[in-house]
Amino acid sequence: METKKENIIDKYLNTRKKKVIAGCVAGVLVIGCAGAIILNTSSSKELVLASDEVKAEFGQKVSTNVADYLDANKVDDIDKIIKDTKEKDNLKYVTVTNKDEQGNVVSKEEKDYPKVGNYTINFTYKKEKQSIKVTVKDTTAPEIKAPDSIDVIQYTDLSTFNFGELLQATDYSDVKDWKIDTSKVDVNTIGTYDLKVTIQDKYKNKASKKLKVNIVQAPEVAEGEVAVTEVVTDENGNKKTVVTKKSSSEVSKNDAVASTSPVSNKGTVNSSSNSSVSKPTTNSGTSKPSGNNTSTSNSSNSSSSSSKGDEHKHNYNIPITKTVHHPAETKTVHHDAVTRQETYTVVDKEAYDEPVYDSHYVCKVCGYDAGKDGDAIGDHSAETGHSYTVKKVQTGTKHHDAVTHQETRTVTVTPAYDETVVVKQAYDETVTTGYKCSCGATK
Repeated sequence: METKKENIIDKYLNTRKKKVIAGCVAGVLVIGCAGAIILNTSSSKELVLASDEVKAEFGQKVSTNVADYLDANKVDDIDKIIKDTKEKDNLKYVTVTNKDEQGNVVSKEEKDYPKVGNYTINFTYKKEKQSIKVTVKDTTAPEIKAPDSIDVIQYTDLSTFNFGELLQATDYSDVKDWKIDTSKVDVNTIGTYDLKVTIQDKYKNKASKKLKVNIVQAPEVAEGEVAVTEVVTDENGNKKTVVTKKSSSEVSKNDAVASTSPVSNKGTVNSSSNSSVSKPTTNSGTSKPSGNNTSTSNSSNSSSSSSKGDEHKHNYNIPITKTVHHPAETKTVHHDAVTRQETYTVVDKEAYDEPVYDSHYVCKVCGYDAGKDGDAIGDHSAETGHSYTVKKVQTGTKHHDAVTHQETRTVTVTPAYDETVVVKQAYDETVTTGYKCSCGATK
Protein backbone atom coordinates (compact mmCIF):
# COMPACT_ATOMS: atom_id res chain seq x y z
CA MET A 1 0.00 0.00 0.00
CA GLU A 2 2.83 2.41 0.78
CA THR A 3 4.33 1.72 -2.64
CA LYS A 4 1.04 2.54 -4.37
CA LYS A 5 0.75 5.72 -2.34
CA GLU A 6 4.26 6.81 -3.35
CA ASN A 7 3.55 6.08 -7.02
CA ILE A 8 0.49 8.33 -7.00
CA ILE A 9 2.35 11.23 -5.41
CA ASP A 10 5.23 10.81 -7.83
CA LYS A 11 2.80 10.78 -10.76
CA TYR A 12 1.12 13.95 -9.54
CA LEU A 13 4.40 15.75 -9.10
CA ASN A 14 5.49 14.70 -12.59
CA THR A 15 2.43 16.40 -14.11
CA ARG A 16 3.81 19.65 -12.74
CA LYS A 17 7.24 18.84 -14.23
CA LYS A 18 8.49 18.46 -10.62
CA LYS A 19 8.54 22.28 -10.29
CA VAL A 20 5.97 22.24 -7.50
CA ILE A 21 7.22 20.81 -4.22
CA ALA A 22 5.06 18.33 -2.36
CA GLY A 23 4.36 20.79 0.44
CA CYS A 24 2.63 23.16 -2.02
CA VAL A 25 0.16 20.53 -3.23
CA ALA A 26 -3.22 21.63 -1.93
CA GLY A 27 -4.63 18.18 -1.36
CA VAL A 28 -5.08 15.54 1.26
CA LEU A 29 -4.17 11.92 0.74
CA VAL A 30 -6.52 9.72 2.69
CA ILE A 31 -6.34 5.94 2.99
CA GLY A 32 -9.73 4.58 3.91
CA CYS A 33 -10.60 1.36 5.75
CA ALA A 34 -11.52 -0.28 2.49
CA GLY A 35 -8.22 0.71 0.98
CA ALA A 36 -9.72 3.57 -1.18
CA ILE A 37 -7.39 6.44 -2.07
CA ILE A 38 -8.76 10.01 -2.61
CA LEU A 39 -6.59 12.84 -4.09
CA ASN A 40 -8.14 16.33 -3.81
CA THR A 41 -6.33 19.21 -5.60
CA SER A 42 -7.34 22.80 -6.22
CA SER A 43 -7.39 24.30 -9.78
CA SER A 44 -4.69 26.74 -10.87
CA LYS A 45 -4.50 29.25 -13.72
CA GLU A 46 -1.96 28.84 -16.51
CA LEU A 47 -2.80 31.98 -18.53
CA VAL A 48 -1.62 34.67 -16.08
CA LEU A 49 -1.25 38.24 -17.36
CA ALA A 50 0.84 40.95 -15.77
CA SER A 51 -1.82 43.54 -16.58
CA ASP A 52 -5.32 43.66 -18.05
CA GLU A 53 -5.06 47.20 -19.39
CA VAL A 54 -3.07 49.06 -22.04
CA LYS A 55 -3.07 52.81 -22.53
CA ALA A 56 -1.67 53.83 -25.91
CA GLU A 57 -0.95 57.18 -27.45
CA PHE A 58 -2.43 57.68 -30.91
CA GLY A 59 0.27 56.72 -33.38
CA GLN A 60 1.64 53.90 -31.25
CA LYS A 61 1.43 50.27 -32.33
CA VAL A 62 -0.57 48.11 -29.92
CA SER A 63 0.88 44.64 -29.47
CA THR A 64 -1.49 41.70 -29.92
CA ASN A 65 1.18 39.15 -28.96
CA VAL A 66 0.35 37.32 -25.74
CA ALA A 67 4.08 37.12 -24.98
CA ASP A 68 4.04 40.87 -24.24
CA TYR A 69 1.35 40.44 -21.59
CA LEU A 70 2.23 37.22 -19.73
CA ASP A 71 3.49 37.43 -16.16
CA ALA A 72 6.78 35.52 -16.50
CA ASN A 73 7.05 35.05 -12.74
CA LYS A 74 3.73 33.21 -12.55
CA VAL A 75 3.75 31.16 -15.74
CA ASP A 76 5.39 27.75 -15.99
CA ASP A 77 5.42 26.45 -19.55
CA ILE A 78 5.65 29.85 -21.20
CA ASP A 79 6.67 28.59 -24.65
CA LYS A 80 3.66 26.30 -24.90
CA ILE A 81 1.29 29.02 -23.74
CA ILE A 82 2.69 31.48 -26.31
CA LYS A 83 2.41 28.87 -29.07
CA ASP A 84 -1.11 27.62 -28.26
CA THR A 85 -2.81 30.85 -27.16
CA LYS A 86 -5.34 32.26 -29.62
CA GLU A 87 -5.88 35.99 -29.97
CA LYS A 88 -8.93 37.96 -31.15
CA ASP A 89 -9.43 41.72 -31.02
CA ASN A 90 -11.60 44.52 -32.39
CA LEU A 91 -8.79 46.98 -33.15
CA LYS A 92 -9.58 49.37 -36.00
CA TYR A 93 -6.51 50.66 -37.81
CA VAL A 94 -5.86 54.00 -39.45
CA THR A 95 -6.09 54.22 -43.24
CA VAL A 96 -4.24 57.02 -45.03
CA THR A 97 -5.33 58.16 -48.50
CA ASN A 98 -2.49 59.23 -50.80
CA LYS A 99 -3.26 61.75 -53.52
CA ASP A 100 -1.31 63.20 -56.43
CA GLU A 101 -0.72 66.89 -57.13
CA GLN A 102 -4.10 67.12 -58.88
CA GLY A 103 -5.92 65.75 -55.83
CA ASN A 104 -6.64 62.36 -57.35
CA VAL A 105 -6.55 59.32 -55.05
CA VAL A 106 -3.59 57.13 -56.07
CA SER A 107 -3.54 54.64 -53.18
CA LYS A 108 -4.82 53.84 -49.72
CA GLU A 109 -2.45 52.61 -47.04
CA GLU A 110 -3.46 50.92 -43.80
CA LYS A 111 -1.17 51.89 -40.93
CA ASP A 112 -0.09 49.56 -38.12
CA TYR A 113 -1.51 51.71 -35.33
CA PRO A 114 -5.19 51.83 -34.27
CA LYS A 115 -7.60 54.74 -34.32
CA VAL A 116 -8.49 56.67 -31.18
CA GLY A 117 -11.01 54.66 -29.19
CA ASN A 118 -11.61 51.82 -26.74
CA TYR A 119 -10.90 48.21 -27.71
CA THR A 120 -10.55 44.74 -26.27
CA ILE A 121 -7.91 42.08 -26.92
CA ASN A 122 -9.00 38.55 -25.96
CA PHE A 123 -6.54 35.70 -25.33
CA THR A 124 -7.73 32.10 -25.09
CA TYR A 125 -5.58 29.20 -23.88
CA LYS A 126 -7.32 25.85 -23.55
CA LYS A 127 -10.45 26.79 -21.61
CA GLU A 128 -8.98 29.90 -20.02
CA LYS A 129 -9.78 33.35 -21.36
CA GLN A 130 -8.18 36.68 -20.43
CA SER A 131 -9.02 40.12 -21.79
CA ILE A 132 -6.96 43.28 -22.20
CA LYS A 133 -8.70 46.64 -22.18
CA VAL A 134 -7.06 48.97 -24.70
CA THR A 135 -7.53 52.73 -24.57
CA VAL A 136 -6.10 54.80 -27.41
CA LYS A 137 -6.02 58.57 -26.90
CA ASP A 138 -4.43 61.48 -28.72
CA THR A 139 -2.78 63.81 -26.23
CA THR A 140 0.18 64.81 -28.40
CA ALA A 141 0.30 68.27 -29.94
CA PRO A 142 1.26 68.74 -33.60
CA GLU A 143 4.95 69.24 -34.36
CA ILE A 144 5.64 72.59 -36.05
CA LYS A 145 8.51 73.29 -38.40
CA ALA A 146 9.00 76.96 -39.26
CA PRO A 147 11.88 79.33 -40.02
CA ASP A 148 13.26 81.32 -37.10
CA SER A 149 12.73 84.54 -39.03
CA ILE A 150 11.22 85.78 -42.27
CA ASP A 151 11.47 88.93 -44.36
CA VAL A 152 8.29 90.72 -45.42
CA ILE A 153 8.06 93.86 -47.53
CA GLN A 154 6.73 97.00 -45.88
CA TYR A 155 3.00 97.68 -46.47
CA THR A 156 2.18 93.98 -46.99
CA ASP A 157 -1.32 92.97 -45.91
CA LEU A 158 -0.64 89.99 -43.60
CA SER A 159 -4.28 88.91 -43.72
CA THR A 160 -3.64 87.72 -47.29
CA PHE A 161 -0.12 86.37 -46.68
CA ASN A 162 0.16 82.64 -47.47
CA PHE A 163 1.58 81.46 -44.12
CA GLY A 164 0.34 77.93 -44.86
CA GLU A 165 2.97 77.58 -47.58
CA LEU A 166 5.72 78.82 -45.27
CA LEU A 167 4.88 76.64 -42.26
CA GLN A 168 4.90 72.87 -41.87
CA ALA A 169 3.20 70.68 -39.25
CA THR A 170 3.21 66.93 -38.58
CA ASP A 171 0.47 65.18 -36.64
CA TYR A 172 -1.18 61.76 -36.62
CA SER A 173 -4.62 63.43 -36.42
CA ASP A 174 -6.32 65.86 -38.75
CA VAL A 175 -5.66 69.50 -37.90
CA LYS A 176 -7.48 72.78 -38.25
CA ASP A 177 -6.25 75.90 -40.03
CA TRP A 178 -3.27 77.89 -38.81
CA LYS A 179 -3.94 80.77 -36.41
CA ILE A 180 -1.49 83.59 -37.00
CA ASP A 181 -1.16 86.26 -34.30
CA THR A 182 0.14 89.34 -36.08
CA SER A 183 -0.93 91.82 -33.38
CA LYS A 184 2.68 92.71 -32.49
CA VAL A 185 3.76 93.25 -36.11
CA ASP A 186 3.67 96.79 -37.53
CA VAL A 187 3.86 96.18 -41.27
CA ASN A 188 3.95 99.90 -41.95
CA THR A 189 7.19 100.51 -40.04
CA ILE A 190 10.53 98.93 -40.92
CA GLY A 191 11.85 96.82 -38.03
CA THR A 192 11.81 93.37 -36.39
CA TYR A 193 8.71 92.06 -34.62
CA ASP A 194 7.42 88.88 -32.91
CA LEU A 195 4.83 86.72 -34.63
CA LYS A 196 3.12 83.66 -33.13
CA VAL A 197 1.72 80.75 -35.13
CA THR A 198 -0.63 78.17 -33.61
CA ILE A 199 -2.19 74.98 -34.89
CA GLN A 200 -4.60 72.56 -33.22
CA ASP A 201 -5.62 69.01 -34.06
CA LYS A 202 -9.13 67.56 -33.88
CA TYR A 203 -8.56 66.42 -30.28
CA LYS A 204 -7.72 69.99 -29.20
CA ASN A 205 -3.99 69.37 -28.81
CA LYS A 206 -2.44 72.73 -29.56
CA ALA A 207 1.09 73.70 -30.58
CA SER A 208 2.57 77.18 -30.97
CA LYS A 209 5.81 78.65 -32.26
CA LYS A 210 7.24 82.15 -32.29
CA LEU A 211 9.29 83.59 -35.12
CA LYS A 212 10.76 86.95 -35.99
CA VAL A 213 9.30 89.07 -38.78
CA ASN A 214 11.64 91.55 -40.42
CA ILE A 215 9.69 94.34 -42.12
CA VAL A 216 11.98 95.52 -44.92
CA GLN A 217 11.89 98.26 -47.50
CA ALA A 218 10.44 97.37 -50.88
CA PRO A 219 12.85 97.14 -53.84
CA GLU A 220 12.57 99.82 -56.51
CA VAL A 221 10.22 98.77 -59.27
CA ALA A 222 9.74 99.97 -62.82
CA GLU A 223 6.46 100.57 -64.61
CA GLY A 224 4.54 97.31 -64.89
CA GLU A 225 6.41 95.75 -61.94
CA VAL A 226 5.36 95.13 -58.33
CA ALA A 227 7.25 94.30 -55.13
CA VAL A 228 6.41 90.85 -53.74
CA THR A 229 7.35 88.57 -50.87
CA GLU A 230 7.76 85.08 -52.28
CA VAL A 231 7.95 81.78 -50.34
CA VAL A 232 10.64 79.45 -51.72
CA THR A 233 12.29 76.16 -50.75
CA ASP A 234 16.08 76.11 -50.40
CA GLU A 235 18.44 73.27 -51.36
CA ASN A 236 17.96 71.66 -47.92
CA GLY A 237 14.17 71.56 -48.24
CA ASN A 238 13.63 74.45 -45.80
CA LYS A 239 11.02 77.14 -46.46
CA LYS A 240 11.98 80.79 -46.46
CA THR A 241 10.82 84.14 -47.84
CA VAL A 242 12.49 86.12 -50.60
CA VAL A 243 11.89 89.82 -51.19
CA THR A 244 11.87 90.49 -54.92
CA LYS A 245 10.06 92.22 -57.75
CA LYS A 246 8.08 90.79 -60.63
CA SER A 247 6.18 91.97 -63.64
CA SER A 248 2.47 92.11 -62.97
CA SER A 249 1.88 89.22 -65.39
CA GLU A 250 4.31 86.94 -63.50
CA VAL A 251 2.73 87.32 -60.06
CA SER A 252 1.23 84.06 -58.75
CA LYS A 253 -1.57 83.63 -56.25
CA ASN A 254 1.00 82.62 -53.58
CA ASP A 255 2.98 85.86 -53.87
CA ALA A 256 2.30 88.57 -51.27
CA VAL A 257 2.11 91.83 -53.24
CA ALA A 258 3.11 94.89 -51.24
CA SER A 259 1.06 98.05 -51.31
CA THR A 260 2.57 101.48 -51.79
CA SER A 261 0.72 102.94 -48.81
CA PRO A 262 0.05 101.92 -45.19
CA VAL A 263 -2.32 99.00 -44.54
CA SER A 264 -4.29 97.97 -41.48
CA ASN A 265 -3.36 95.02 -39.25
CA LYS A 266 -6.25 92.73 -38.30
CA GLY A 267 -4.41 91.03 -35.43
CA THR A 268 -5.18 87.32 -35.78
CA VAL A 269 -5.68 85.77 -39.21
CA ASN A 270 -6.33 82.26 -40.45
CA SER A 271 -4.24 80.48 -43.04
CA SER A 272 -5.10 77.19 -44.73
CA SER A 273 -3.23 74.10 -43.56
CA ASN A 274 -4.19 71.87 -46.51
CA SER A 275 -0.79 71.95 -48.20
CA SER A 276 1.39 72.33 -45.10
CA VAL A 277 0.36 69.43 -42.86
CA SER A 278 1.59 65.86 -43.18
CA LYS A 279 1.19 62.67 -41.20
CA PRO A 280 4.16 60.67 -39.86
CA THR A 281 5.18 57.85 -42.19
CA THR A 282 5.64 55.30 -39.36
CA ASN A 283 4.25 54.57 -35.92
CA SER A 284 5.71 56.22 -32.82
CA GLY A 285 6.69 52.95 -31.17
CA THR A 286 4.81 50.19 -29.39
CA SER A 287 2.70 50.70 -26.30
CA LYS A 288 3.57 48.65 -23.21
CA PRO A 289 1.09 47.01 -20.82
CA SER A 290 1.09 48.04 -17.17
CA GLY A 291 3.28 45.96 -14.85
CA ASN A 292 6.91 44.89 -14.96
CA ASN A 293 6.62 41.11 -15.16
CA THR A 294 5.89 40.68 -18.85
CA SER A 295 7.65 37.88 -20.65
CA THR A 296 9.58 37.79 -23.88
CA SER A 297 8.84 35.59 -26.86
CA ASN A 298 12.28 34.00 -26.53
CA SER A 299 12.06 30.99 -24.19
CA SER A 300 15.80 30.87 -23.57
CA ASN A 301 15.72 34.43 -22.29
CA SER A 302 12.85 33.70 -19.89
CA SER A 303 14.42 30.53 -18.53
CA SER A 304 17.86 32.00 -17.97
CA SER A 305 16.94 35.48 -16.77
CA SER A 306 17.31 34.55 -13.14
CA SER A 307 20.92 33.47 -13.65
CA LYS A 308 22.00 36.20 -16.06
CA GLY A 309 20.39 39.13 -14.31
CA ASP A 310 18.83 41.92 -16.39
CA GLU A 311 19.27 40.37 -19.83
CA HIS A 312 18.30 42.48 -22.86
CA LYS A 313 14.77 41.85 -24.12
CA HIS A 314 14.11 42.61 -27.77
CA ASN A 315 11.58 45.28 -28.55
CA TYR A 316 10.93 45.21 -32.28
CA ASN A 317 9.45 48.66 -32.65
CA ILE A 318 11.69 50.24 -35.30
CA PRO A 319 10.23 49.75 -38.79
CA ILE A 320 12.43 48.53 -41.64
CA THR A 321 11.22 50.18 -44.82
CA LYS A 322 11.99 50.31 -48.49
CA THR A 323 10.72 52.45 -51.32
CA VAL A 324 8.72 50.63 -53.95
CA HIS A 325 8.18 52.38 -57.26
CA HIS A 326 4.83 51.81 -58.89
CA PRO A 327 4.89 52.60 -62.60
CA ALA A 328 1.99 54.40 -64.17
CA GLU A 329 -0.98 52.27 -65.14
CA THR A 330 -2.12 52.86 -68.69
CA LYS A 331 -4.66 51.55 -71.15
CA THR A 332 -4.96 51.78 -74.91
CA VAL A 333 -8.04 53.55 -76.24
CA HIS A 334 -8.88 52.94 -79.92
CA HIS A 335 -10.33 55.84 -81.87
CA ASP A 336 -12.20 54.93 -85.08
CA ALA A 337 -11.56 56.82 -88.28
CA VAL A 338 -13.71 59.88 -88.95
CA THR A 339 -15.25 59.61 -92.46
CA ARG A 340 -17.82 61.26 -94.70
CA GLN A 341 -19.76 60.12 -97.80
CA GLU A 342 -19.23 61.84 -101.17
CA THR A 343 -21.27 61.36 -104.40
CA TYR A 344 -19.57 61.76 -107.77
CA THR A 345 -20.37 61.21 -111.49
CA VAL A 346 -18.75 58.38 -113.45
CA VAL A 347 -18.66 58.75 -117.31
CA ASP A 348 -19.41 55.44 -118.94
CA LYS A 349 -19.28 56.86 -122.54
CA GLU A 350 -18.03 60.25 -123.66
CA ALA A 351 -20.37 62.63 -125.55
CA TYR A 352 -19.89 62.66 -129.38
CA ASP A 353 -21.41 63.99 -132.69
CA GLU A 354 -22.59 61.41 -135.29
CA PRO A 355 -22.51 62.41 -139.06
CA VAL A 356 -25.86 62.28 -140.98
CA TYR A 357 -25.78 61.24 -144.68
CA ASP A 358 -28.25 61.49 -147.61
CA SER A 359 -28.01 60.18 -151.19
CA HIS A 360 -27.29 63.09 -153.58
CA TYR A 361 -26.77 63.40 -157.30
CA VAL A 362 -23.19 64.53 -157.65
CA CYS A 363 -21.12 65.40 -160.79
CA LYS A 364 -18.23 63.01 -161.17
CA VAL A 365 -15.98 65.69 -162.63
CA CYS A 366 -16.60 68.92 -160.76
CA GLY A 367 -18.44 67.58 -157.76
CA TYR A 368 -21.54 69.59 -158.37
CA ASP A 369 -24.18 68.50 -155.83
CA ALA A 370 -27.68 68.54 -157.26
CA GLY A 371 -29.26 67.40 -154.00
CA LYS A 372 -31.15 64.32 -153.20
CA ASP A 373 -33.84 64.97 -155.81
CA GLY A 374 -31.32 65.66 -158.59
CA ASP A 375 -33.61 68.01 -160.50
CA ALA A 376 -30.81 70.10 -161.88
CA ILE A 377 -28.30 67.39 -162.59
CA GLY A 378 -29.64 66.80 -166.13
CA ASP A 379 -29.19 70.39 -167.16
CA HIS A 380 -25.67 70.44 -165.63
CA SER A 381 -24.70 67.32 -167.49
CA ALA A 382 -26.07 68.69 -170.77
CA GLU A 383 -24.14 71.93 -170.39
CA THR A 384 -20.86 70.48 -169.25
CA GLY A 385 -20.95 67.05 -170.77
CA HIS A 386 -20.06 65.66 -167.37
CA SER A 387 -21.48 62.48 -166.09
CA TYR A 388 -22.90 62.13 -162.62
CA THR A 389 -23.50 59.59 -159.92
CA VAL A 390 -25.54 59.11 -156.79
CA LYS A 391 -23.50 58.92 -153.54
CA LYS A 392 -23.76 59.49 -149.83
CA VAL A 393 -23.15 63.10 -148.80
CA GLN A 394 -22.96 64.32 -145.15
CA THR A 395 -25.82 66.67 -144.62
CA GLY A 396 -25.37 67.29 -140.87
CA THR A 397 -24.60 65.75 -137.47
CA LYS A 398 -26.52 64.17 -134.64
CA HIS A 399 -25.23 64.97 -131.08
CA HIS A 400 -25.09 62.18 -128.51
CA ASP A 401 -24.74 63.19 -124.81
CA ALA A 402 -22.29 61.41 -122.56
CA VAL A 403 -23.53 58.31 -120.78
CA THR A 404 -22.94 58.60 -116.97
CA HIS A 405 -24.00 57.18 -113.62
CA GLN A 406 -23.69 58.33 -109.94
CA GLU A 407 -21.46 56.58 -107.40
CA THR A 408 -20.90 57.14 -103.62
CA ARG A 409 -17.51 56.81 -101.93
CA THR A 410 -16.25 57.08 -98.32
CA VAL A 411 -13.65 59.79 -97.65
CA THR A 412 -11.42 59.55 -94.51
CA VAL A 413 -11.26 62.86 -92.65
CA THR A 414 -9.14 61.56 -89.72
CA PRO A 415 -7.46 58.14 -89.81
CA ALA A 416 -8.11 55.63 -87.03
CA TYR A 417 -5.50 55.66 -84.24
CA ASP A 418 -4.70 54.17 -80.80
CA GLU A 419 -4.11 56.47 -77.81
CA THR A 420 -2.30 55.52 -74.57
CA VAL A 421 -4.21 56.94 -71.60
CA VAL A 422 -2.76 57.13 -68.06
CA VAL A 423 -5.28 55.57 -65.67
CA LYS A 424 -3.11 55.90 -62.55
CA GLN A 425 -0.05 58.10 -62.17
CA ALA A 426 3.29 56.55 -61.23
CA TYR A 427 4.19 56.94 -57.54
CA ASP A 428 6.67 55.82 -54.91
CA GLU A 429 5.39 53.97 -51.83
CA THR A 430 7.22 53.40 -48.56
CA VAL A 431 6.64 49.77 -47.56
CA THR A 432 7.42 48.27 -44.16
CA THR A 433 9.31 44.99 -44.70
CA GLY A 434 9.96 44.14 -41.07
CA TYR A 435 10.94 45.51 -37.67
CA LYS A 436 14.14 45.73 -35.72
CA CYS A 437 15.18 46.19 -32.13
CA SER A 438 17.42 49.00 -30.93
CA CYS A 439 20.16 46.40 -30.55
CA GLY A 440 20.03 45.63 -34.26
CA ALA A 441 18.10 42.34 -34.10
CA THR A 442 15.43 42.03 -36.78
CA LYS A 443 12.32 40.00 -37.42
